[in-house]
Order: sequence, then C-alpha cells, then structure tokens
Amino acid sequence: MTSFESNESNTVEVNNIRFETLLSESVLTIPKAKHGVYTPVRLGIRITNNTQSFFYFSSYVYSMFPEMIAPDGQVMVTGLHSERINPPIESDYVLVVPGEAVIFSRDAFLFWIQNRKKKRDRKLTLNIPFPCEDIYAFRPLYSGIYQFRFKYRQSREGMEEYYHWIEPTTLQTILQNLWTGEVLTPLVEIRLVES
Repeated sequence: MTSFESNESNTVEVNNIRFETLLSESVLTIPKAKHGVYTPVRLGIRITNNTQSFFYFSSYVYSMFPEMIAPDGQVMVTGLHSERINPPIESDYVLVVPGEAVIFSRDAFLFWIQNRKKKRDRKLTLNIPFPCEDIYAFRPLYSGIYQFRFKYRQSREGMEEYYHWIEPTTLQTILQNLWTGEVLTPLVEIRLVES
C-alpha cells in the first residue's frame, strides 16, 4: 500500500491549487466475518501548489472530511467517533512551496463490526482513523460500486482564540500563509467484491 492510483479525472484545480483524490486500491475484497480479519486501503488527498505563493495546508481531522456515496446514489451518513475533541497541533500544518505538493493520507480498514448486544448482528464497515483516536466510519456496506471523495476545508475563524497551544509566533506565520476555502475532491470508485 505504498502507492496510489492516480489519473487526471481524480483532480480539480481552484485558483491554481490542484486537489487530487487518491486511493491505493479501487477494488476491495470483502473480508471474512471474523475477528481481526480486515482489508486495508489507503485514502488521501494530494495538494499541489501551482501558484507563486507559499501556503500552509492542514491534515487536521476537521479539515479532511470523507464522503462516500452508496451504489444507490445516496450520500452515506458518517460521524466522527472520538473519545474527546483533539485540538490541532503544529505538525498538522504543512508549508507547501510553489510548484511542490503534499499528500495527506489515511490507512483505512474494511472489516465486520459486531453488535455488542446481538452477537450475530454484524455490519461491514469502512473505518478511517485519524491521529489521536478520531475515526470516521461508514456502515453498513455491501458488495457493489461506491464513490469516495474528501471535502477539504480550512478557515482562519477561531484559530487565534482556540489554537493557543500552538506557539504564538508560529501560529501567526501559519495564519498569514494559510490557504482558506472549501473544495470537494473528485469522486473515485471503490468496488467492494465478495472473496
């Protein structure tokens, strides 16, 4: 899982910033419904700075919201499962110089989750863990063709007030060069197949 499938249809450009949806495998085998058995996939965004300016981009969990569309065309509802609200840290922000790119990726896992009360009730789930125990989950899943993308969004709103754990000088540098906006990366197909 070290490389990504990529082509021009995976990209969108906004004000000379190119956003690309990445995934390591487009066909995922549904794993056996056993504890500890899963199918891995890497999901991500490549952001290329085609401007003449330096910009910070964020890999923070609330900057990269995954979206999945079921085979019937319905947008699947997901939530962020977290034990606590984890604040962003300085390393969540990456400076991208003109002409360079950054990849933010997550190792995701397709597996069966068991209902604690009804042991025979299992749901096929795609978990997308982020650092600090934050997890996005899509379920129930079935064999078929799904579409996946990220909504990347970043604003300066509230950063000075709530991000006091980032050193003030560093925070000011980030704020001055932070790329702000909202982008939907292009949809890519994920095919779930029986083994």
